[in-house]
Amino acid sequence: MNIRPGLNINIIVTIDHMRETVDVGNSIIHEIAGDRMIVAQTDPPLSRTRLGKELFVTFLDKSGGKARRFGFPATVIEFIKDFELSSSLKVQALSLKKAGDFEEYNLRMFFRLEPPAGCGIEISLGGRSVSIIDISIGGAKFSHEMIYPFKINEPVTLTLSVEESSYEVKANVLRVWEPENERIRKSVALASVQFVDMDAGLKNTLARKIRDVERDMRYKEVHPRR
Repeated sequence: MNIRPGLNINIIVTIDHMRETVDVGNSIIHEIAGDRMIVAQTDPPLSRTRLGKELFVTFLDKSGGKARRFGFPATVIEFIKDFELSSSLKVQALSLKKAGDFEEYNLRMFFRLEPPAGCGIEISLGGRSVSIIDISIGGAKFSHEMIYPFKINEPVTLTLSVEESSYEVKANVLRVWEPENERIRKSVALASVQFVDMDAGLKNTLARKIRDVERDMRYKEVHPRR
């Protein structure tokens, strides 16, 4: 993978899994030596509270003739107050240590899709399908039968089906609540989950499917059947 000094990068600082928003800082690589690199302080600036913490570095790779975004995890090991960019210019910088392998990454990965019935995306629990309210690479919201009493912060294992393939997915429960309709409260509940340690290949599969469904929905809005 071709990363080099002068490459513009986006640093994923924090991810709010409840709201499914991503905090991104812009930067550029100044120096690289092995698994360590010095990059410009991000815009907006990265807080010193992130020292020793892991973040995710992403960049566009155009080597294959088509721009694709890749990324890798990295640890903040130093805040540099006066990095000498040239003999006459000193700037603030960050020293990062690569902490994992490259993987394809989509900055829109947390876009939430409200999937229509029969679109090829399904979630089941214990062999029973749930009704997806919305879904993204980060997680999902759904309604389910009351026989599954979810608890906040509880780990769960779901079956995610994309087209004809099914995958076992680990998740953490972020939120549980009751439906507004009083008539169904005794039999139906709602939950929001965050996917955990999802395989990179499955991330890409789900991202592509979400993009395809979104594109199809927009086409039908623009070209409704008469």
